[in-house]
Amino acid sequence: MSSIPLKNERHVRRLPEPRSEPFYAAIQWTPLRYLQMIIGFILLFPIRLVLVLAIMVPVAVVCKFLSMTLDVDENGLAHHKPWQKRLLRFVMSFGGKAILRCMGFMRPVIKGRQASFKEAPFLMIGPHSSIFDMFAVGPHTTGCIMTLKSNFNYPLIGSIMRAQETVVVDEKQKDGSVADVLQTRLDSQETETPILVFPEGAIHSGRGFIEFQQGTFKYGVPVQPVVIYMSKDPGWTIWSFHHSLLSATVHTLSCLYTPLELHFLPVYNPSESEKANASLYSKNVREYMANYMGLPTSEHSRTDMHLMDTAMKLRLPYWAANVEYGILRDELSLNSQCLKELLKKFASMKHQHDGYLTEEDFSTCLKWPVAEDVNKLFSLCDTQKRGKISFREYAIAYADLLRPYMEDRVFVERSFKFLCQAPDQDGDDQAWVPSCLITADSLATVAGLHPLTDESDAAAVRQCLESHFLCDSSDMKGTLEHFITVVKSNPEVLVLLSFHPSLEKLNKSML
Repeated sequence: MSSIPLKNERHVRRLPEPRSEPFYAAIQWTPLRYLQMIIGFILLFPIRLVLVLAIMVPVAVVCKFLSMTLDVDENGLAHHKPWQKRLLRFVMSFGGKAILRCMGFMRPVIKGRQASFKEAPFLMIGPHSSIFDMFAVGPHTTGCIMTLKSNFNYPLIGSIMRAQETVVVDEKQKDGSVADVLQTRLDSQETETPILVFPEGAIHSGRGFIEFQQGTFKYGVPVQPVVIYMSKDPGWTIWSFHHSLLSATVHTLSCLYTPLELHFLPVYNPSESEKANASLYSKNVREYMANYMGLPTSEHSRTDMHLMDTAMKLRLPYWAANVEYGILRDELSLNSQCLKELLKKFASMKHQHDGYLTEEDFSTCLKWPVAEDVNKLFSLCDTQKRGKISFREYAIAYADLLRPYMEDRVFVERSFKFLCQAPDQDGDDQAWVPSCLITADSLATVAGLHPLTDESDAAAVRQCLESHFLCDSSDMKGTLEHFITVVKSNPEVLVLLSFHPSLEKLNKSML
């Protein structure tokens, strides 16, 4: 029996709009700020750049040498000899602090103390608002960094990270190799250095905390939160969709000074419920850090950043993909791959690349000539009642409206049989004989039965149905298998078809 609701029961949830855009970090330019930037770029930037390179290049050379002499085990974990540890500690401490000063960072204000590995194997650092966070934390902590493999591609920085006991995360691998390395470190009796983790996994504006990745929380061990207070003037050090690494570097080196504070918070010991639930554990630690800094939290994540990057490649504004992924995943069971495919389809339906879908876009793409049906579907998707649909609204409509129709096998088969019907030979329009294929004649009959269409509109409906279900030249054309393939890629057509009074009457009679 079908679970699809009748027309007057159809609805799409109205989820709250995202309260923030954490990956947006525009600088508020004023005449005074322009003047400061020009003066700083002329007087400070060249000197600081030369000094930074003069220190970073030798540090990178030493680290390159150390990385070539390290012993690496079968898990990919580097082991330092005593002399290597002493040399690396001196180079990173002296070199890192010198680089920070040359970049214009003030001597950091440090509050609290770093816990030992036995007290807290992981240091959770946030908010992660700049690529310079590594330079801010590294020289003032004892530990190895957990970072993405792609960060090794950056000149100089990659060589510095390779020399350390860096825990490398390769997003392309799903074989649990990182988990094995982490478990090995936790079980080792010789390990003395905690792992420095940026649990957000993405650089953002720093005006709040985004969702924490749950990987390191699955072990249920104590962690020490570390909060970073960087530039009180948001935007200078940020590397986001509005600022490339180059622009962030120019802004920072041209600024007169950049304040920096590191606060080592008390060790967070998880409860039994948190040990059993990594999601709860990560959310509570994030809430703890956010409350300490007086900052809000949101359910944005690294996936939002990937979706925004995809949106720009599709010639959409980046903010069109500001969906707050954590909510859509938890509330609607939409994964990242599904959202990426929906974003591609959303972009293909648009005429103007302004980030919204209009009813005209909807009608043109679907080619459905019955304006009242299109308006009904568009109104269901337009939960904010703005007369236009955002990608987030479209994704919610897919989860609440389009996907249920598409995944209801009983309704799909019933719709297929409805399109396969032909009038009885005696001419009685109410008597039907079954057919095993969708044909042009059966579609013409279905189109002619729609009460909202005249003869010309009926022909347009028939052409629309034929373009969806009979345009394929394969042998599967007109079969149930082909019908299912079509409605999976175009579930909107199935919903529009459900508005047909005859099908709706049939659906009601079989509930």
